[in-house]
Amino acid sequence: MKVKISAHQLVRMLCLAAVPLLFLCDVAVSGLPGPERMCTDVFCASMLLMLYPGSRDRVLPSIAFVGSALLIFLALKLLRVRDVVLVAVACIALAASLVRRTAEKYSDVPMLFQTCAVWPGVEDYMFLLHVALTLTSGLVMMCLPPSPPELNWGCLAGLVVLYGVEYYRVRTRSTVFLGRRKEEEIKRGHKNAVIKMPIQYVDSDSRSAVLFNDVVRVMETKKPYLQDDFNIDDLARMTHTNRMYLSKAINFHAGRNFNQMVNFYRVKYAQEIMKKDPGLKMVELSQMCGFHTIVSFNMAFKLNERITPSEYVRSLKKLTKPRESA
Repeated sequence: MKVKISAHQLVRMLCLAAVPLLFLCDVAVSGLPGPERMCTDVFCASMLLMLYPGSRDRVLPSIAFVGSALLIFLALKLLRVRDVVLVAVACIALAASLVRRTAEKYSDVPMLFQTCAVWPGVEDYMFLLHVALTLTSGLVMMCLPPSPPELNWGCLAGLVVLYGVEYYRVRTRSTVFLGRRKEEEIKRGHKNAVIKMPIQYVDSDSRSAVLFNDVVRVMETKKPYLQDDFNIDDLARMTHTNRMYLSKAINFHAGRNFNQMVNFYRVKYAQEIMKKDPGLKMVELSQMCGFHTIVSFNMAFKLNERITPSEYVRSLKKLTKPRESA
């Protein structure tokens, strides 16, 4: 049976392989390394973990950065460069990665002001704390004079702990500093806010924004979501693109996947009909809006509006009664 390895798993495997590979280079070049050289190896491996992609970063550039940095570290080891040079190169690699991620993140400015950017913003802020902690340990290694073996072993133990913390961070996609309970609370609020966020045109000239604006135009003018068999392939044909790029554009700009976006439009359409005819049966209404079953209609409505369709109809009737009595 073939085992599939995801892009994220590949990045983690490269980071895990860094320590044994650097150690083997030391052994091949100058025999068993002492604690000082092993500190350099663990620091370089920790720095590779800093190149791991965030929740909204593209994975392929991170694979390229991690793989290239690891090859450079190994080449410098074979060339017998000083440890301080290796530490400096690791810091330069991190700086280059931060520049790339920053340029990519701020390429679409309107996205930064959407509600769905809250959790990535928290994640970025916590990531900077991890970067500062790792860089500080590297600067300490570069600036300290030669130390006795006991102190070097202590530094190695501290760097191993740092490496373990950073690997736990990328493996669990957590911030470490906030704690799991606080992170889950932020994510729940983030998710609820995203569901309530309206779908609207994006003020940007980027390729994905242009495509997403085409999606909004098609959904608002042609209303293809009213067909119960409407799927992402149909929308891809209508917007003259492929389903993979379309899915990425929807996820990025709407903060939802395709099905969630379709249900958003169906629920809004249902609300318009309810206002015109509050007495319409829910089964008929769900079919008119493109839902397969009344159950899926109720679930989608409550997810988007936080109340059931029946409760929404009752609220409409309460609003119309005072007008009728007047």
